[in-house]
Amino acid sequence: MKRAFLSGLKLQFLWLLTTLFLGGLALKTVAADSAFKSGVEYQPASDEFDAVGRAVVQLLQTRDPSGFAANVSVSAADWLSMATTNLTVSESEQIKDFAKSSANNRLRMEAAAKVLLERAESLHLDFSKGELAFHYAMPKHIGKIFFSGSPTSADALTAQYVEKIELLLTAGAGAANPGDFKIVVRGLEKFPGGWRLNNGLQWLAFPANLVDESTARELAILEKVAAYKGLTSLDDPALMKLGETLVRFIRDRDPDYFAKEALTSSDTVWAMIQKSGRKGPSRAEVDDEIGKRTAEQVAVAQKMFAQMDAFGIDLKSAEIKINEAEIERSQAQGSLGTLENLMGEQFKLSLTVKTDAKAKNNISLSGDYVLAAKTLARFEAGWKVMDGLHWEKLPDGVVDAPTAAQMEFENYVAKYGKLPPQTIAPEIEFTTLVDGQKMKLSDLHGKVVVLDFWATWCGPCQQPMADLQTLRSGHNDWQDKVVIAPLSIDDTMDILRKHVAQRGWTNTFNVWAGAGGWSSAAAKKFRVTAVPTTYVIDPEGKVAWAGHPSGKDFEQTIDGLLKR
Repeated sequence: MKRAFLSGLKLQFLWLLTTLFLGGLALKTVAADSAFKSGVEYQPASDEFDAVGRAVVQLLQTRDPSGFAANVSVSAADWLSMATTNLTVSESEQIKDFAKSSANNRLRMEAAAKVLLERAESLHLDFSKGELAFHYAMPKHIGKIFFSGSPTSADALTAQYVEKIELLLTAGAGAANPGDFKIVVRGLEKFPGGWRLNNGLQWLAFPANLVDESTARELAILEKVAAYKGLTSLDDPALMKLGETLVRFIRDRDPDYFAKEALTSSDTVWAMIQKSGRKGPSRAEVDDEIGKRTAEQVAVAQKMFAQMDAFGIDLKSAEIKINEAEIERSQAQGSLGTLENLMGEQFKLSLTVKTDAKAKNNISLSGDYVLAAKTLARFEAGWKVMDGLHWEKLPDGVVDAPTAAQMEFENYVAKYGKLPPQTIAPEIEFTTLVDGQKMKLSDLHGKVVVLDFWATWCGPCQQPMADLQTLRSGHNDWQDKVVIAPLSIDDTMDILRKHVAQRGWTNTFNVWAGAGGWSSAAAKKFRVTAVPTTYVIDPEGKVAWAGHPSGKDFEQTIDGLLKR
């Protein structure tokens, strides 16, 4: 398992929060890959996780979230204790970068502890008196998390990793609220100083007499979110509420209503910044940024309506029934244990439409529709559209074949965050790091191009970037037939130059996308919403492969393209 800072879900709003509002700090660690099993698995002691259990008990009894965070979060000292003399320059720099992030980790753990205590307070729970014992079942498997290096490398920098431990807490003699409670702690990593928490903790269960139906539903939602699972409107009625808002919008086509009811307001974002307690932009800067994003998303919706008008799709007087509202994947972006600051990917609103109206080609407009959005965010007021409202499905025959094909293309991009195989690679321009010259991707036509979108601030990008430095080793036959081109979306080329020079990453054809970051022409044309994202482009200029570079056998792919 590779440690990843928001790698799988580097969506535009995450960028907005982390780079603009929170100064580029990663909010949480996502464990994206399955645990790695070595030949001899780590054997835990019988009291392996007792220190974690005691820390949770102490938190409930003393109500000291700061002290709890100091005890369980990964510290700079923990990171530096991992350093050894056989680390490469790149790995040493990476350890230092991790150490610098330790203050943020502690803030996250403290915030998670506060949420846990706030939930207890809302239920009038008092653990300061009486006995509070804890028990836990030993995890069936203890894996490894890889901070650097490959799972096949003997020198890989690793730590033991446990996805979660469930603590059963029993409030006994003298307790104000006797009974059994359950808390889950997530993302445990073992450093020389002991087990540390990286993904926080949250309530799982309370005695039945203490919670109402609403609280029970919320706990069920949070458990799915913690496991990155999807949600339906049966899980969270707030999804249905958003669905009703969108149905009204596609009827009335009122952009002001869409902006006010379905999109994020600057008031909401400003409140988040104030609540975080961190230094951020001014209110004027927030208003400006949210204003731009609102205008962008309204324009996206207007484009959808233009498509409807082109084929005579008018649903104003139609009978529209919502069958289901769902998201395929959910994730917490703040503290676990609260329904605020959740993210959802691949929102789908399934509709059944009944109407006497017909399209311009005389096909009935009655049938099944799916309205979709790439990204949602959930705040205290409910779910909001963040990006990419579009029709995923329209009744058969309503639109012409080219439009249907374009919809299929856009659905693929929305779902996978990359261009489909065999797509002609879009023309882009970039600047070479060596001499600062402008080049176009078409200048490399006739060669196999490994185009790796990355950034110096991206934790999960560093090891793939290091791996690319040795990709040519033993392949003299590639010569000038293959170009390995890491394409940085950093803000400036100076930042990129310094980072690459420090690590000695000069064995690749390093290029810069230009100003704009996520909004740079290169990132937008290749539909990049996550880094690292790597494209392999064949000599004919078509996409041969695209995706996350971790674990990809580029040598086999390149050799196959050259033989072809």
